[in-house]
Amino acid sequence: MRTLSLAEADVTTQADVHPAAFVVFWRRFARNRLAVIGLGLVLVVTFVAIFAPWLSPHSATAEFISAMPLDGAPLKPTWHMPFFLGTDGVGHDELSQLIYGARVSMEVGVMATLISLLIGMAVGVVAGYLGGWVDNLLMRLTDIMLAFPIILFVILIDSVVSERTVATVFTSIGILAWPGIARIARGQTLSVSKNEYVDVARSLGASPVRIMVLHILPNVLSPVLVYGTLQIANNILLESALSFLGAGVPDPIPSWGKMLSASIGYYLVDPYLLIWPGVALALATLGFNLLGDGLNDAMNPRAAQL
Repeated sequence: MRTLSLAEADVTTQADVHPAAFVVFWRRFARNRLAVIGLGLVLVVTFVAIFAPWLSPHSATAEFISAMPLDGAPLKPTWHMPFFLGTDGVGHDELSQLIYGARVSMEVGVMATLISLLIGMAVGVVAGYLGGWVDNLLMRLTDIMLAFPIILFVILIDSVVSERTVATVFTSIGILAWPGIARIARGQTLSVSKNEYVDVARSLGASPVRIMVLHILPNVLSPVLVYGTLQIANNILLESALSFLGAGVPDPIPSWGKMLSASIGYYLVDPYLLIWPGVALALATLGFNLLGDGLNDAMNPRAAQL
């Protein structure tokens, strides 16, 4: 009986990705109408974010004070150009602010989630595979991070940096939002480590790093990516909350959270200033939540039937 080499074991012991598997996954996903709606909402927000300079009728930072009423009140929606959704209290076009706000929300939500995925998967896989004191140390660190409200940590980090930018916002969120991902990755690693192909690779002399990267990580990605999709929605909400409090993206960068903050003084007489960013925020987060639930049901059909 021929003994497999280490290189052959890497090929034969990993889960095969067959094109038919994607077809089955897509059929399961497409049968979920809510998931398809979520995907559509995500695609719309992504399209608006990418093509914001071409879709926006005006500059998001331009102040059209001359077009406002003589009493200085915001210009109400006219349902025709040039101010389709009206203006805010300082003359910013609401539609342009919404469009560019989608770009900021998507950039912060996606980039912060990617940073969290990298940190969380590294911590979870290492803790689950090595076990022992390494596992105890990393999981106690994870518990400590979970015990403190992330929004306070982000405000603290943003307050000490010399110049706040969009990059500092999503970086500070990303390096603090990884504990949930780490716990999921650790749980999946504990399960995957018991499989025979991991024992085969270990018996052939594969290093722990090689086993974690080639054999464990690919089998941990699915549930982590589902959680990451849901995390994007949470990060979008977190960015809006920070901007609402004045600790998010700096001026003059538009943000849905800053639009909500600017509407406080007008919500009784001009409620549309509160409605537009609120609806945009709700649709974006709803889209990612529906998409995440749909991905989970499509990847785990047994769990969806429970």
